[in-house]
Order: sequence, then C-alpha cells, then structure tokens
Amino acid sequence: MTRTVSLFILLAGLLWTITAPAQAPYTEFKVGKFNPKAVKSGYLFGVHLGRMIDESLSWGLEINYFQRNYRKDVEIVSEVTRGGTKPETKMRLLEFTTHIVPLLLKLNYEHPIAYGAPFYVRASAGAGWEMVWNSENNYEEGIKDNRFYSGFGWQVSAGLGFAISSSGNLFVDVFYNNSRVKRNRNVVKNLPVWEELDISGLGVKVGVSIVGFGW
Repeated sequence: MTRTVSLFILLAGLLWTITAPAQAPYTEFKVGKFNPKAVKSGYLFGVHLGRMIDESLSWGLEINYFQRNYRKDVEIVSEVTRGGTKPETKMRLLEFTTHIVPLLLKLNYEHPIAYGAPFYVRASAGAGWEMVWNSENNYEEGIKDNRFYSGFGWQVSAGLGFAISSSGNLFVDVFYNNSRVKRNRNVVKNLPVWEELDISGLGVKVGVSIVGFGW
C-alpha cells in the first residue's frame, strides 16, 4: 500500500511540475449517484483539480466521497389518540454506514461536437487508490464493528458538456469504477488469506467546470 501511494504522489507531482508553468488550471465540482456491487446505491460528491495540456487534453487529481446508510427499524406500538392522530413507537435493530473514498489520477479529453458549437464530448480514464470505511452497529445482538478496506482501482467515463460562459461549463458523465478493496491480509498454512469487498459499478455525475480556477 505504501509503495503504491508513494508512486501515485510522485507521479502527480511530476505532472504538475511539467504542466504548471504554461498551462491553465481548472476545477470541477461534481455530484452524482453510484451503484457498487457490494453496497447498495447511494449519492456521491467529488472535486477534480487539474491542468490543461493542450486545447483537448488535460490531467488532474480527483477525489470522490460516497456514503450509504442502512437502518432496520420495527414498529412496536401503534395507537390512535383522542385527536385522531396515529403516532408509532419504533425500535432500531441495525444501523450500517459505508463510506467510499477513491483518489484518482486522471487523463481527460474534451472536444467540441462541431466548430463553434457550445456542446462538446468528454472522456476520461484514471487510476489510483480507493478506500472504504464500514461502520456496523447491531443493537439487537450488541455487536459493534468498524472495518477499513483499501486497494487499487481504475475508472473510465464518457459524457457531454455545455459551455455556459468563456470559462464555465456544465457536464454530465457516465462512469464505470473497477476496484476490489481488501483487509486482514494474512497467511494461513502458507496460503495467503484476506477479506475482500467488490466496489465495482456504474454511476453518473453532473457538475460544473471552471477554467482558470484551481491549483
């Protein structure tokens, strides 16, 4: 893990050093929905900081945050008051919260559909380190646990953008994330053993891109 993260930071620093003196920065703010295999679908938020390489290519660092909450409640009492209202007394049995944070180094492509047209196509590909925190609270059995997973992942996307000003663009992207994060790596009877979580899946992001604003 340490070597992978160190290599990732070194490569990002090298790219920034090469492109920083001459190329314009940009920042993208994104919201969307993601449906990983091992977790039910939920909403995500993301920020992408990058620099232009030329009029069509750019590179950047993207960090996303996904959260999914699951609660299991049961009704134990229901009654009608004199005023005609019907309050319910409920009991919570389970509560799970999953956080997913991918940190990706991405190469992006953008090009107008036609000369002078405000619409343009977008595509990107990236790779990096993905982390999952899973908090589990089983009130019924009195069990509480926190699990942390991490591992390599990659992501590709394609979408459509619309220029709203000389430096601002709106966009919508469909993406596929591929990652299997792991924990509890061990050796049992000379055989490697680990716990794995598949967070691969499809998603969609919408957002705004601001050229000239960023690092």
